Amino acid sequence: MTINEQVVSILIMALSGLIIGAIIDCTRFSLSALSQKSILKRMGYGVELIVWALLGALTFYILFTIKGGEWRLVDPLAQILGIFLYESVFQRYFRFIGRVFVLLIIKPIIAIIKLIKNIIFHTIRLVIRIILIILLPFRKIYNKFLKKHIQKFYAKIRRTFFKKR
Repeated sequence: MTINEQVVSILIMALSGLIIGAIIDCTRFSLSALSQKSILKRMGYGVELIVWALLGALTFYILFTIKGGEWRLVDPLAQILGIFLYESVFQRYFRFIGRVFVLLIIKPIIAIIKLIKNIIFHTIRLVIRIILIILLPFRKIYNKFLKKHIQKFYAKIRRTFFKKR
């Protein structure tokens, strides 16, 4: 492996460390934004552990593709350098981009979904109210005649099935 290849692999590992820092920060921020009743919030450490494991597997895949599976001590050090670089320099910028992404993309999508849900809910509610208004005269007939007969029928059934022995 030449010096150029080694420098490129160190830069790639530092860049992967930067991306890992951003993904972990995004995961922590997303988990903290969830409600207390959310199952993901309750299992926050487990979710973060799974994310770390997936990122570790991705790191080994990167090492395998770039270096053919060779691992040197410089690789994790370069990745740790990338994580520290993210924490010290790029964290504010990534969080700003994340807030802009949430405000411009995620919130409008959620608002559209809520609007569609409300339209469907209120349409169903309107149809049910119309049906209840149409059936209102029959309710009085039911209350006078059928209710007495149905209650007697249910009483007979209960006596036959739930007899005391």
